[in-house]
Amino acid sequence: MNMKTCGIITEYNPFHEGHIYHIKKTKELTQCNCLIAIVSNHFTQRGLPSLLSMEDKTRLALEAGCNLVIELPACYAAQSADYFAKYAIESLHALNIDQICFGSETNDIGTLREYAKQMESTKVDPSLSMNQNLYSKDIQPNDILGIQYIKQCDKYNIEPLSISRNDTFKSATQTRKEYFEGIAQFKDAYFNPNQTWGTYYPYLRKFLILTDTNILSTYFLVNEGIEYRLKENAKKYLKWEDFLKHTQKLEFKELVCLFFYKSQKHRCKKTIISIR
Repeated sequence: MNMKTCGIITEYNPFHEGHIYHIKKTKELTQCNCLIAIVSNHFTQRGLPSLLSMEDKTRLALEAGCNLVIELPACYAAQSADYFAKYAIESLHALNIDQICFGSETNDIGTLREYAKQMESTKVDPSLSMNQNLYSKDIQPNDILGIQYIKQCDKYNIEPLSISRNDTFKSATQTRKEYFEGIAQFKDAYFNPNQTWGTYYPYLRKFLILTDTNILSTYFLVNEGIEYRLKENAKKYLKWEDFLKHTQKLEFKELVCLFFYKSQKHRCKKTIISIR
């Protein structure tokens, strides 16, 4: 009997009941023999510090039904949707998966594949942001990722499947918000309350002040002179919230987490798989 292997791409920031639902429904839908989760580690796709350690993410995913958990390093996780999907699918392809399964607002692979085709022929308007150019329709966050997953799956002959996003479960964003408001959450014994950018900012600020702009400009995503703005604002603002507000760069959260991994431009070209 041929073994069927399915992959899921996750963040678990934090792990909540919706993730258990995702794992369960994926196994029901695919009837896979092996379920592999690839998980962002200490920093996630939005550049946020993760409330859970990689070890705890692994433990909770295995307890919920995954057979193997691998890590997507921060320099690949903290990216725009297209690169996040690219590196995640490349990693899963290296493990010879047959399928992936992701949550989707539309839950229609055909519709998402059509959106992907339309994006390829979209005429770029330089007055709009990258996301505004690519996602001119009112496309929801999970579907934006789904479009990119499908594009990458087609390169490797991986079958993309989806399950309908279940809004009865509290989102990770809402879970984080309530946790920091002092409201108890699912599995919050695993949460690290110090995992905020307010905690890291003193170190980032010192790094920016002491590092020459010529060196800052060699870091991934540092372009268009943003190194000068970063350095200037680090000198001006003692608090993270003020620094972030005045930096005004859409990719900023992704960018700053890469500083901690010293991810220079030439070092972000290959996918690294770390098996836990």
